[in-house]
Formats: sequence, structure tokens, C-alpha cells
Amino acid sequence: MSRRIWKCYRCGEEIVEGMKFTFTRMGPIHWECFRAEVRDKFSGNVPEDVNVVLDLLDYYADGIVKIKELETRASSDGLRQELMVRRKVIEGEMAKLMGELNRMLYGNA
Repeated sequence: MSRRIWKCYRCGEEIVEGMKFTFTRMGPIHWECFRAEVRDKFSGNVPEDVNVVLDLLDYYADGIVKIKELETRASSDGLRQELMVRRKVIEGEMAKLMGELNRMLYGNA
């Protein structure tokens, strides 16, 4: 099974499927690069509401990575499919929350 690879728009290094990362309107970005980008936007003084959303996104990202690992370990196609369904639900929730974070960071633009 081959893993997809992207290039982080902040640091220029590879992002390999299975790593913690996210997509923004600028493209794929490592999770730590994204956190640094948010810190930079607020000159190091990130509002608590933004930190709360970032912590929840971090939790979702950890869950997605863990479920992907479990998908590869599952021996039955049925369980693998069930895990994929659950992962896609979390990915959808993460995408919605990223939209909310973008509104917090950039307004409605």
C-alpha cells in the first residue's frame, strides 16, 4: 500500500500520509508548522479561544492518525471498512472545525 506524499507550504519538507498534518486554503502543512503559523499570526500571543480550537483539532488529528494505523492492522475487510467510515466522520468534523478556525483567523475572507 503506497502512501500519498505532499509538500508542506511552510517548510518545504515532505508530508507523508500517516503524519500529523492539515490542509489550509494555502495547501498542505505539517501540524507543527501550522501551529507555528498561528502563533506568528498573533505575534506569539494566541487568544485562548484559538488555543481551545487548536487543541481540539490536535485531538482530531491524533485520532485520524491512530485510526489509519488500526486500518492497516485490521485483518478483516469488514473491520477495515468500519474503521474507514469512523475516520471519515472525524475527518469531516476536523474540516468543519478548520473552517471555524479560518473564520477566527481571517474573518469571512
